[in-house]
Amino acid sequence: MALTVAINHAVREPDEWFNEPDDLDRVQRALDTVTKIEDPIHAAAILAARITRAQGFGEANKRTAFLVAKWTLDHNGVDGERLIPPGDRHFADLLVKASMGRDVELEIVRVFRGRALELGIDPRPAHPTRSIGREPPGL
Repeated sequence: MALTVAINHAVREPDEWFNEPDDLDRVQRALDTVTKIEDPIHAAAILAARITRAQGFGEANKRTAFLVAKWTLDHNGVDGERLIPPGDRHFADLLVKASMGRDVELEIVRVFRGRALELGIDPRPAHPTRSIGREPPGL
């Protein structure tokens, strides 16, 4: 949770700070949903959709979800930059739909898995003992 909050605070612009409090319980529920998922590609897709749909932060939910998904991939041995390239309009459009409450989880999973196949990325976790939904010690 601390890493997710730090990412959210880092991506907010100075004019995006309002008195609206963050609902971190919603964010925590989104994070908790992936703790048992072994496939980092699947976990990143679910996290992106659920963090966005939860709308737990006053601002920057989609940007936070985008970076948490990339972090999840990178942290588990999958090159997040290759799977979610800069300027990825399709993924951005799916996050917009999620922010409007649409259930796009399976579509994001399909997009990520399709890209992994095209790029020759192995969807199995590089570190099977690493817990995908947990942050590294010290955060």
